[in-house]
Amino acid sequence: MKGLISGIKRMEIHDGDGLRTTVFFKGCPLKCIWCHNPESISFEKQVAFFKEKCISCQLCKWERTPKTAKSCPTSALVLYGEEYETDALIEEIMKDELFFRNGGGGVTLSGGECLSQGDFATDVAKKLKEKGISVYIDTCGFVKREVLQKIMPFTDKFLYDIKAITPEVHKKSTGQDNALILDNLCFLSENNAKIEIRYPLIKGYNDKECAKIGEFLQDLKGITKVKVLQYHNFAGSRYEALDMQNTLPEAETTFDDVQKAVEILKSYNLNAVNGIQED
Repeated sequence: MKGLISGIKRMEIHDGDGLRTTVFFKGCPLKCIWCHNPESISFEKQVAFFKEKCISCQLCKWERTPKTAKSCPTSALVLYGEEYETDALIEEIMKDELFFRNGGGGVTLSGGECLSQGDFATDVAKKLKEKGISVYIDTCGFVKREVLQKIMPFTDKFLYDIKAITPEVHKKSTGQDNALILDNLCFLSENNAKIEIRYPLIKGYNDKECAKIGEFLQDLKGITKVKVLQYHNFAGSRYEALDMQNTLPEAETTFDDVQKAVEILKSYNLNAVNGIQED
């Protein structure tokens, strides 16, 4: 079975408990205006051109292709989207086994949206679990219910994004309604999944949703943590390199903004944490 991977990040501490290897799947059904992984939005291979790294060696003959990207000596050309067979990806991941086993971590399947490649993600998760590796699934929740059902037995924890409760706010910010996302979260809760909620806080966009998020989550089972994430717009250069429209808001989310949200969420008896402090 084959899947399309945009990147693998090793010795990661932001994508779950302990030291982890994060695998970024290519493609996402949402189009969040604040997305900081633009290379993972498209379901197709892409070649980015970082002009500040170019030394005009002309090995590429000024062509952006997967072949020229792999031969670029300065990484001015970068290929986002490598096809992997399941066993080949497992072999690549297991190069880090010593680190994530000794670091109390494991592997996080992320994206984009890893569950948009549901059969491949499930096959990878199953084979990792057979090796005794901890598997976390980082998801936006906008996925088919049957995919969740298939991958749940091989998942130790879901890192689940909640961006807004108000449908209009969610659709304006992501291009999609959130009914499926909220329904899937309830399904996971009802089926005894362990869930860490990720709430990216973007001032002027979804910062008024905090109390509504707390109200929605307060009676759900299995919520181990609600992590409020600080927004930044550092990914602008990747939008440019990919010839994509830069939709990143100019908003600034401060430590105090995040902490205020944390206190609101705590008032709903949730284990809310400040992502700036924890990271």
